[in-house]
Amino acid sequence: MNFRKLLAGLLLSAFTLAVSAAEPAAKKPAGETPEPKKPAATTGGKAKPRGQSERTCALTITWWEQPTLAEGESLELGVQGDNGVTPIAPPSMSPSGTILYEGPATVAIVRKGTIPDPSGKAGAAPIETWFPFVNFNLGPDDREALAILFSVDGTRKVMTRSFNINVENFPFGAFHVYNFSKTKLLCSMGGKVFYAEPGKRTPSPTIMTKREVVNFFLGINDADGAQKLIFRAPLLLNEKIRRLYFVLENPSAEPENRFTTYTMLQHVAGHLTVESLKGQNAPKPADEVEKVAQTPSKKADGASEGATKTKAQ
Repeated sequence: MNFRKLLAGLLLSAFTLAVSAAEPAAKKPAGETPEPKKPAATTGGKAKPRGQSERTCALTITWWEQPTLAEGESLELGVQGDNGVTPIAPPSMSPSGTILYEGPATVAIVRKGTIPDPSGKAGAAPIETWFPFVNFNLGPDDREALAILFSVDGTRKVMTRSFNINVENFPFGAFHVYNFSKTKLLCSMGGKVFYAEPGKRTPSPTIMTKREVVNFFLGINDADGAQKLIFRAPLLLNEKIRRLYFVLENPSAEPENRFTTYTMLQHVAGHLTVESLKGQNAPKPADEVEKVAQTPSKKADGASEGATKTKAQ
C-alpha cells in the first residue's frame, strides 16, 4: 500500500480542500493583464504596484507525491502575486525552487490553460491564460514558508498544508517532528526526551552544532500505559541541515507496520531568504555594469599562445 496516498485520504477531514476543475472556468486571477491576446505576465514583467504587499515571503512549494496525469496531459503551475504570475515546477518532498512572493495573504496557485480566441474568427488559435488551481494562507510572520501539495488519488482534489520555516524558529541543525497520527508519540533524541502531540509539529530540544551520529527513538504508550518502542535508528545529523520528520499512522495495519516515517531536509547551501531573492532580482547599478564592461579579460592559466588578448587602451 502507498502510505503517501493513504495520508492524503486520511487528511481529507482535517484540511480544507480546493478543487481543481477538469475544465476550468474562463476567468483570469485578479491582477492579470486585461489584454486577452497576451500570455499572463510573469514576475518582473510588470512594474510593482505602489504600496507594500500584504505578504512578502521566501516561498517554497513541493508535492507530497507527484499527481497522476492522463496520457498527454500536462500540468503547468504558477503563483499569482502583485507583480503577475511566477511559473513554478514543484518537485516531490524537496524544499527547492524557492521564489520571492509578494502578494495577498491568500496565496493563489494557478494552472496554465487555454480559452477560445474572443474574436470568434474561424481557425483562430486558442489563447493561453492562467486558471485558479488551489489557495492557501500565509500568516503575518511568515517570512519563509513551505507549502506541501497533496493530490487526492483518483480525484481532481488538491489540498495544501503550509509551514512557517523562518530560520529563527526552524534553524539549521534543528529536527522537527510532525505527527500526522492520532497517537501521542514519545521521542528521544540524543538522550533528550520530548512528546509529539497528534496533529502537531514539535521541535526536538536538541539542535545540532556539529556533525554527529545521534540515536533517535520513537515510542507510544500502549493500552496498559506501558511504553512500547516502535522505531529506533542512529541518525547522522549536522549543523548545516534542518529536517522535518513526518510520522504517519495506518490504524488497520499490523502493530509492527502501523507507523511510517518520511523526512524532508534542507541544506544551508540551498537556503534562500527574502533579502537574497530580492538581491537576485534587483538590476545592477549603472556604474557597476560599466565597470564590468570595461574589465579586461585575463589570460587563463595554461591558455595557448594563440589565445586572443585584450589590447591595452
